[in-house]
Amino acid sequence: MASFSGIGCTTGPSLDGLDLCHVEFTGDVQTDIWGYRIMKATTIPYTPEWQGLLRTASQLSGEQLIRLHVEYGHFVGQTIDEFIQTEGINNLDFVASHGHTVFHQPNLGYTFQLGDGETTAVHLRYPFVCNFGNKDVALGGQGAPLVPNGEKFLFSHKDICINLSGIANIGLRGLQGYDVCPCNYVSNMLANLHDSKLEYDPEGDLARTGKVIDDVLQQLEELDYYKQLPPKSMESEKIENSVLPLLDTKKYQIPDLLRTFAEHVANRLADACKDGRNTLHAGTVSKQNGVIKVLVSGGGSFNTHLIELFQSKLLNEGFDIEIADRDTIVFKEALIFAFLGLRCLLNQENIMASVTGSKFDSISGSIHRPVHSSSSVTRIIRFLMEKNKQRTASSSSICSN
Repeated sequence: MASFSGIGCTTGPSLDGLDLCHVEFTGDVQTDIWGYRIMKATTIPYTPEWQGLLRTASQLSGEQLIRLHVEYGHFVGQTIDEFIQTEGINNLDFVASHGHTVFHQPNLGYTFQLGDGETTAVHLRYPFVCNFGNKDVALGGQGAPLVPNGEKFLFSHKDICINLSGIANIGLRGLQGYDVCPCNYVSNMLANLHDSKLEYDPEGDLARTGKVIDDVLQQLEELDYYKQLPPKSMESEKIENSVLPLLDTKKYQIPDLLRTFAEHVANRLADACKDGRNTLHAGTVSKQNGVIKVLVSGGGSFNTHLIELFQSKLLNEGFDIEIADRDTIVFKEALIFAFLGLRCLLNQENIMASVTGSKFDSISGSIHRPVHSSSSVTRIIRFLMEKNKQRTASSSSICSN
């Protein structure tokens, strides 16, 4: 068994801040069975200035975007370093980050996450891994969602994993994964428009006071995205162009729009679970009459109104729905990206074609070394060298026999 200590860093389209998760992974590289333990975790809120810069990044000129790419790289590196110092984290092996998605057009062959890796690495004493989606897109994949790739190893005891973040996604034991529908990205925006002091709708209480607007719900349900078969992914541009125009705050009361949108998300999640059951059965993962175990995490898990709607739509349908513990709810994405970074450093596939639709499984991620050599780099290299020795010795033994 081997043990590695890493930090995962993520941020989402809701722009609430940087999630940082210090986690210890223990596992067997040969059998690929892994466990984890979250040691420290926190969210560093964005200032209004950073929120504004990130929200409008897609509108910048080429030169302005490159400048922001570097500035955000410094910001991420400094924030991670402060987290390490404040929490007194020692014996760290690596750091991994998803970056902030500005453009995501896999069907056109590109995706772009803000935050220059070499710039971030200047502030760290450990290997830094980022840029997880580009190789998959180059291989014809969606480059997203990436979380199901880690769920396959860390949450293998669950049949379905649902993550309620800015965009809700689903993972099916590594057999399939895709973005289901917009989630917190939209509900947070509506709540803030209703009351500028609100960053989100606490427990969905505002939505509870509203009524479903049937015409709007029907238009949401008929979006072209839902007619596409997986693998597929959704980006903020698609939400801005096709979803937000349907939620007319001048024509409708915001509580009614929130209630309608919650109904829509619950419908999409329930249908995704039912489709997932069929996929699992086809893959002979679950028995035909067995209960399907569903784990729900992500910030939307705190929206009790949404969870109640979702659960009601799967009542008596053979699903056992579990809400994850608080740390997993909040920091699951950061946890997963730490794990994907570890797999990259260990030279193991971390992005699966079955999830993204690419030509091959791949070892994805750009590795940025620290300015000066560190014990963490040496430790990982020693581990890989020892494994290589064992494989060489085993091969020699087979040949001699």
